[in-house]
Amino acid sequence: MKITKIKGYYIQLPLKEPFVINYATYDSMHSVIVEIHTDTGLVGYGEGVADEHVTGDSAPGVYANLEMIAPSLIGLNPLNIEYIHKKLDQMILGNPALKACIDIALYDILGKHAQLPVYQLLGGQTVERLDYAKVLSVKVFEETRKDIDALLADGYKVIKVKLGGNINDDVKKLKQILDYIKDTDAEVRVDCNQAWSNPKAIIQALSTINDPKLKWIEQPLKAHDIEGMKYLYERMQVSLMADEMIKDVKDLASLKLPHFDLLNVKLMKCGGIHNAVKIIRFAEALGIECQIGSMVESSIGSAAGYHTAMALDNVKTTELTGPLLFSQDIGNLTYEIPYVYLSEEPGLGINVDKDILKALTDKQFEV
Repeated sequence: MKITKIKGYYIQLPLKEPFVINYATYDSMHSVIVEIHTDTGLVGYGEGVADEHVTGDSAPGVYANLEMIAPSLIGLNPLNIEYIHKKLDQMILGNPALKACIDIALYDILGKHAQLPVYQLLGGQTVERLDYAKVLSVKVFEETRKDIDALLADGYKVIKVKLGGNINDDVKKLKQILDYIKDTDAEVRVDCNQAWSNPKAIIQALSTINDPKLKWIEQPLKAHDIEGMKYLYERMQVSLMADEMIKDVKDLASLKLPHFDLLNVKLMKCGGIHNAVKIIRFAEALGIECQIGSMVESSIGSAAGYHTAMALDNVKTTELTGPLLFSQDIGNLTYEIPYVYLSEEPGLGINVDKDILKALTDKQFEV
């Protein structure tokens, strides 16, 4: 089998409402879609969603670099995924969202060639079904309370709250949220997106909270502040999750002793399914449970994450809800709150709506 043609699309996925985190507000998500054709007639789809604060690359960069390297992939066997990753690493440093985009399309082709869903190729089914959290962007408590009412009415059980300001104000809001849900069966996760800065102040502020409904605090400090994370890990009563500080398996392997309880793995951050499997397996050997997280991808990227989560027992939670946030999506991943259901069709099992793809495309190329 050989790659005969590659199409790239730069698209904007419209959000139902703005998504706010501590360093940005998004009205739409910029995504790059790749379509890889083969001489057997099989076509694979992949997606790259970048964020300079997390992946180190940007959506325009992913598109430009995909167009640049695409000619070098023509003629290669798409089933040789390890080889193609090696070639990509030789051609361009970093750029994990770009590599994830290509990687996901290769696995889609592999699954279609084998006539199996991707998760069956990665190890098979480890759980009956996958659930996910509802992510709430940064808002004042009064607005967050309304969101909580709506999500509980919809049937969500897990609330992920984005914080990212003054530590004392954030903890005050967190206490209000925990008090508001105390008589429900919901639980709370917190994601700070690197917004806090003083480990001692964090410990002091969090010491006033002792609530079993608070499951973890995710990446409160800057990605490079390894000593700060160690300080928190040794003193926090609640579990500590790493995200931006661990991009790939090399980052994890470089730590003599990881100073966190949990790890958020994102395909866009590590370079796709192939590299996600490596880091999840390594984390398992260290006794660190993993989550598959999201960069707010469409059904294509989200399905790739869910296939990985389905197959690997060390993935205990998922947060891939991009398709639920969009007013238009290019795929058909099936969500029934609070669960997602993967298709048993070969590959990713995603049918791409060509009309919507065309409508959302800002620019495209073909080689």
